[in-house]
Order: sequence, then structure tokens, then C-alpha cells
Amino acid sequence: MKPEFEYGHWDIHPQVPHLTLPKGPVSAPEMKGMTTMYEGTVTYLKFWNFWVRSATPAATPTDDFFHNYESGSKQVKSLITAVGAATHWPHTEQEVWDRIATLWNWLGANVRVDGAAYAGLTSADRWPSIEEFAQYYADHHDLVWAACFSKAHLFAILLGRVLPRWHVCIASAHHTEGGAPPTASHVYVGVYLADRWYYLDPTAVYSGPLPRFKERKSVGPFKKVDYQHPFEARPVPLSTLNVVPYLPD
Repeated sequence: MKPEFEYGHWDIHPQVPHLTLPKGPVSAPEMKGMTTMYEGTVTYLKFWNFWVRSATPAATPTDDFFHNYESGSKQVKSLITAVGAATHWPHTEQEVWDRIATLWNWLGANVRVDGAAYAGLTSADRWPSIEEFAQYYADHHDLVWAACFSKAHLFAILLGRVLPRWHVCIASAHHTEGGAPPTASHVYVGVYLADRWYYLDPTAVYSGPLPRFKERKSVGPFKKVDYQHPFEARPVPLSTLNVVPYLPD
């Protein structure tokens, strides 16, 4: 059976896809206004086969956010093995979703909310590295996180080690949960497959597993978060994503 698409060989780092530019004159991009929950109407452009926020580039991955991300230490390898998701180059869209689901389920069973313990992992000048998470797992046989940003950060850095990087970004959207002002931010994860983006909020990992590939959908537990219209996207290192995508439900 022929795979749905072929990525090629994956050794350590994902390959950067080469885009073929069209010949002849290029037409003006499709454009439309989308009504957001808290920002009014925002202009979106058609980019490849999905929509992106106009004039809003993605944030550049930085070392303070993804410190030592390429670590291949024994502890990091042991952590990725414990997650149980394959790390060879995936060949089908279902394989991509299955890895996301495997990691989602693993987080729900192996990560606990513990602000004090998580604070011990952070540094004054940067976020916890994958190396520090791996060492904590080796010492405690579980992991910890705290608020939404820490959940999205851990989810994304682990996804980036089992998927080609351009499938993953960290997204930030406005919300009014708990009476917060509409400028408040909630942080979660965007994943790309099957010609579109999905939003996945790791706050919901304790609510149950992700649906099967055929029933795949975005998952976000809060009704007052504008998940579909993030104002910021932060790719993981080595991703080619440089735009802020629309994340339909």
C-alpha cells in the first residue's frame, strides 16, 4: 500500500521541505477578515493550504525558551523511550496523529501539577530544558508542570522530538476565563496534519485520551479562550514555520 505521503529519511534533525515556486505571474493572495472573540475583525491570508494572521510573523525560537533542545544525552533518550512514541520519520498522517495521541496519553498518566517542584526546574534567565526534564524524570519517575504556559512548553518540546518540527508550535490566545480581562493570554499547542492545523490544550490531558485519527479534532476545555485565533505562535527549533496560523476547531 502506498503511503499517504513520503517524508524521506530522518536521522537526528528533521529535513526542511523544499517548496517549488510557481512559474509565471503570481496572483494576489486570498484575504478575508475573521471575527475574533476579543480583537474584533482580524485580516487573514491564505498561505499554502491554511490561513495565517496578516502581518504577524511567528516568534523566533530562542535558547532561553528551548535551552539545549538538541541534547542527545542518555537521560533524554530514556525519557523519549519512556514516552513510547516512535522517533523514525513518519510516513502517514495517521502515524503523526498516533504519536501526538501517545504523548498526550503519556502526559496525562505521568505528569502532575506541582508548582513548587516546577519552580525548582526553572532558572532566572531561561525555561527548563529538555535535559532538566529528563534528569527530573530519571530521579522521580514522573514529571511536573504548573500553569498553562509550562504545560504547552513541555508538550511542544516533547512533540518536537518525535515529529518533524514543522508540525508543532506553541500558541497564545486571549481569554476571559474566571473574569480575566480580554487581554489575558492562554497558552496551548498547535499541530499540523492532513492539510490543516488543530489546537490541542494540554490542560485537558487529564480528561481522557485523544480521539482516533478518523475522529481527530481540536481539543480545548475552556469556552472563553479564543483558541482558533492565536495572536502569537512560537515554533520549536528547526521548524520552518514563520507565520501565525488559524487553528480551526
